[in-house]
Amino acid sequence: MQKTHILWADDEIDFLKPHILFLESKGYKVDTVNNGNDAVEAFKNGFFHLVFLDENMPGLTGL
Repeated sequence: MQKTHILWADDEIDFLKPHILFLESKGYKVDTVNNGNDAVEAFKNGFFHLVFLDENMPGLTGL
């Protein structure tokens, strides 16, 4: 069975590590990026069931 694949974009991704580890412990696959431009590239090159975007990142925001 395919794991649910999550993309998480946040410029302070280190602060979210406990949440990411929790999701991974529940069987989710989590990829992280630290800016909006990398999020767009990751989304173009991969398949994600869910995307979390920080709304206040430098450059390209999650809005």
